[in-house]
Amino acid sequence: IIYIPFHLLEEAIGDFPKWMYEHKWLPYHITHGHWMANNIFIYYPMLMISLILYNLDEKSFLCFGVGILIWGLINFGDHFFYTIKDRKVSPGLITGFLFLCNSVYGLSRLDKVDISLLIISLSILIGVILAIAPIGLSMLLHKTFDRYMK
Repeated sequence: IIYIPFHLLEEAIGDFPKWMYEHKWLPYHITHGHWMANNIFIYYPMLMISLILYNLDEKSFLCFGVGILIWGLINFGDHFFYTIKDRKVSPGLITGFLFLCNSVYGLSRLDKVDISLLIISLSILIGVILAIAPIGLSMLLHKTFDRYMK
């Protein structure tokens, strides 16, 4: 809950909407307002739903809690990959590194929990969905957001 605003601030300072377009993450350049709407109405709720489910029943919804940690690894991995590729710090790398530390710590604690291969598989799937679905939904909802962002 606390991490996302700092991560978004770092990305905004680095003009992440332009960065996304230049790196072909989206087929069009979006405004900062559109990008923020994507985060407020798509990205953040998906993470919050996962967090709420996990907090409702840690045992039954462990895959959602671990999925958020997997998402943190993916998010950092994206920023790190492009930092190396571009030889320039990717907007979001610094706060992404903080969440990487959180993810590594959280995943290292799983040895204290009875976790099955099914839970691990579901966690990876949820982490991938949390990383990819918002981009796909952004493309689907592009015209809707544009209508309100101009």
